[in-house]
Amino acid sequence: MQVKRVSIKKGFGGSLEEVVRNLLPTDTGYVEVQHDIAHKEHPTHTHPTDEILHILEGSVYFTADGETVLCEAGDRIFLPSETVHSSKAGPDGCVYVISILKN
Repeated sequence: MQVKRVSIKKGFGGSLEEVVRNLLPTDTGYVEVQHDIAHKEHPTHTHPTDEILHILEGSVYFTADGETVLCEAGDRIFLPSETVHSSKAGPDGCVYVISILKN
């Protein structure tokens, strides 16, 4: 699956196992689970690959294309390669699965 543009879709839900199985690339790639403590910031950066982030617990303020969106448990962020973005975990931190899609 190639990600064409940044988009955020609400309300996916699912357990850790369901999300990992759903996001595990069928071709080449991998998933990882990440935990950010409350208010952890990831300054502006890019990635060389397409990524999909699925929020499992907590929340994160995600900024891309000049817009900041609050993403919460069950939300997915579709992030194309080389997109300039940043994030900041919410007050309860954030646990999320990242699907790394090899181009």
